[in-house]
Amino acid sequence: MSEISNEGAKVLHNRCIEIGEKYKIPIITKSTFNDKPGTVISDIIEENTIKSIVKKDLSRISIIGNGIIRNIEVIRKILDLIEQEKLEMLELEIFQTKISITFKQLIDDELLEKFHKRVIKD
Repeated sequence: MSEISNEGAKVLHNRCIEIGEKYKIPIITKSTFNDKPGTVISDIIEENTIKSIVKKDLSRISIIGNGIIRNIEVIRKILDLIEQEKLEMLELEIFQTKISITFKQLIDDELLEKFHKRVIKD
C-alpha cells in the first residue's frame, strides 16, 4: 500500500500508511460506491495476489556529463528552472556522471529545450 500511495493512488495518504505500520494499526479501505467489505492492510501476510495497478503520466529526464556531481552551478540551474516552471519532482538522483529527475507531469519538447539551454554551455 505504501508503494502505490507514494505513486499517487488516491486511496490513502502515504503518511497514514507510515503511522499504521509504525504502531501496528490495521487499516481498512472501503469503497464509497458499494458496501463490500474492503481491504484490510496489516502486518499479516496473505496469499500473493495483485491488489492494484497504478498508471501515471510522468516524465524522467537525465542530464549526463563527466563530474556533474561536483558541478553545483548546473544543479542550481536545474533546480531554479524546476521552481520557475512549478514542476513537481517525484525523484531526484545525482550520480557521478548523471542527474536523473522524475516529474509527476509530462515534460514537453519546449520544456526539455529550456532544460537544454539552461545547462549546456555554448
